[in-house]
Amino acid sequence: MPSLARTCSRLVLAMPLLACVPPTPATPYPTTAPLEGEAAEISEPTSPTTVSFLDRSVDLSPFLEGFPYANFNPKLEHGRMFFMHTGERYVLRSLPLPQAGAAATPLEIDGAEAVCEVDWSTRSLWGVRIHPATNTLWLHADASNDEQMNLWRIDLAAPLAQRVPTQITNADYVYGWGFSEDDGHAQIAYLARTGQQAPYRTCLRLLDAQDPTREGADQEVVCDSPELTFTWSSPHFSPDGQQIYFSAQVQGDRKRVQIVEVDLRNAKNKPPRLAPITDVNVPRSSPDVLEGWAGEHLLYVSNEAGYGDIYSWSRRTRKHKRLTHHTEELLGAASLQVGSTHAVLVAHGTPAGSTLELLDASSGAVLGHAAAPGKIGILDAHDGRAVWTQQAPDKVYEANLASFSKIDGELSLHNDTLIRPSAALESELVRCVPEAVKIPSFDGTLLHAFVLRPKQPLPDGQAIAMVRSFYGGDNEWTRHDHLLCAAGITVVSPAVRGSSGFGKAFAALNDRDLGGDEIVDLFWVARWIETELGIPSARVGVYGRSHGGYATMRAMTFPPETNDRNEAYGFGFGLAEAGFSDIVAFHDATNIPDWVVLEAGDPAVPEDLARLRDRSPINHVERLAAPIFLLHGANDWRVPVAGSRAFVEAAKAAGKSVSYLEVEGQGHHVEGQERIVEAWQARFDFIESVVASTP
Repeated sequence: MPSLARTCSRLVLAMPLLACVPPTPATPYPTTAPLEGEAAEISEPTSPTTVSFLDRSVDLSPFLEGFPYANFNPKLEHGRMFFMHTGERYVLRSLPLPQAGAAATPLEIDGAEAVCEVDWSTRSLWGVRIHPATNTLWLHADASNDEQMNLWRIDLAAPLAQRVPTQITNADYVYGWGFSEDDGHAQIAYLARTGQQAPYRTCLRLLDAQDPTREGADQEVVCDSPELTFTWSSPHFSPDGQQIYFSAQVQGDRKRVQIVEVDLRNAKNKPPRLAPITDVNVPRSSPDVLEGWAGEHLLYVSNEAGYGDIYSWSRRTRKHKRLTHHTEELLGAASLQVGSTHAVLVAHGTPAGSTLELLDASSGAVLGHAAAPGKIGILDAHDGRAVWTQQAPDKVYEANLASFSKIDGELSLHNDTLIRPSAALESELVRCVPEAVKIPSFDGTLLHAFVLRPKQPLPDGQAIAMVRSFYGGDNEWTRHDHLLCAAGITVVSPAVRGSSGFGKAFAALNDRDLGGDEIVDLFWVARWIETELGIPSARVGVYGRSHGGYATMRAMTFPPETNDRNEAYGFGFGLAEAGFSDIVAFHDATNIPDWVVLEAGDPAVPEDLARLRDRSPINHVERLAAPIFLLHGANDWRVPVAGSRAFVEAAKAAGKSVSYLEVEGQGHHVEGQERIVEAWQARFDFIESVVASTP
């Protein structure tokens, strides 16, 4: 398959040779030194988006206003692109996508219309779907950034000022949802959880999408049990609407997840039949059903063989077929129809680059493929077209529309760029020079990492480095890293054990060892920084958010005897954001207790409870030997704010150096331009106060 460049005219079936190259190739692996440059002169802040750090001013406006768009969500079936326009207020906007067969030009996203007047920086929005029959937009959202997710509806026929989202469901938490596939989209299936603490009760429910507020429009179908627990999954209807498919955990185990079938036939007369269609004896995590059917075949993703692969399952014969045999991470997949061929578009790769493949959904034969640097994602696919994205540490964002068709029996591809920042803007947003490295850890494991060097480094002898404590090593651009580089700070982003992106086995290395060897990996990365980059430990910080916020607190209070490693490292400072400090309290309060059981253990088991207490940073706060900064949203439910508050109080009581910023009205992320600027100034003030006293 020709590479997905702007225009590739012909695609020969089963032809693996690449014919053209991406229009703006990313180069995430330079080995040259970063560009030399002087820090900006000392100046007073010139705008509300300017923050100060040491002897330079850092203008956040390119990062906040230059490309103020996020969460692109195309709906090819309905010809619309939805996205969030960020800034002082977050506005959900929409604009038309090119029609099939029409010439495609870059989208004019600056002129997109507002869907409603809600400020989404004060709420969570996880997804939208169009219901054409009623001209309504359905949203998976909360009311106040607390992640009490429910389904809401907007009447698109109403004037803008009257498009107020109406809450339709009233669950404590809606995990996932899906429309039936008939022309009227008559029903919505959704998974609704009851309870503020585990054990929860979760039920599959059916909702009349045409008239959802009428009496009896919302019906319970079947509920979970200890044997099959319903959690994060989106239900999918069979083409005739007689069955629903989604994933469920066996006995609450995140590593034993099955795809289950609910048979709705005769459901009015007796409870519907619920049964797994996958082998319950085979361990797998997060299997995912793809949208759309390949005839009578359901297509799904499973990592049971080690990496994400595509499988098909026959509704008629009840047999499974493995279509791919990947040896690297699956990045995305979507089903689509190309002429008479049922196909699957698949993206897979490593931090070194990605591959996009078009497969025959019946045989798994590769119809063509294209390689690209950076990380590829697939946002949507329908009727021979797909929207795919590309990012890299030095490539901010690019969205493309690929159109496949059959011409004289051969497969043809036409690719157009829909969204891409200008070269001038991208140069302002890319403030790091990235290099991929391998860093050895205590047991010989080589950890993949990106070293992100600032284009304008701090003066000789004043260098500062920061180690990302978790979710590191991803091959994409992040605003956080490039703002640190803009301040002259070097970032090292390692994929410590337990990270995703390297298969099921590597991701499982920290199962039931939360706060153990993954933290020792951080110590070895920090020592590598001292040796290879020449930056002393007093000027090496550790930072992270969520799991990484915990890991930061843990790294700075780590008992050397953990796992009998006799390991410790004296970080100069730490920044922990939206983290948890007491694992037991976190388990009892969070909306993801099954994650805690997988990663750390079950507090109901005495042996596990003792380990959880020992791995909790709040119980070792006396070991805190360097300043730490904590940041948390007051409405966070995923990682409740009480964990940060408790750690701050304990650290103060022990006479330790701790700074804290709590952001009112915010959840697991801090959103809104003014609040983002405030948070960055607080971070930089903290780091400056630490290094000012460091020789």
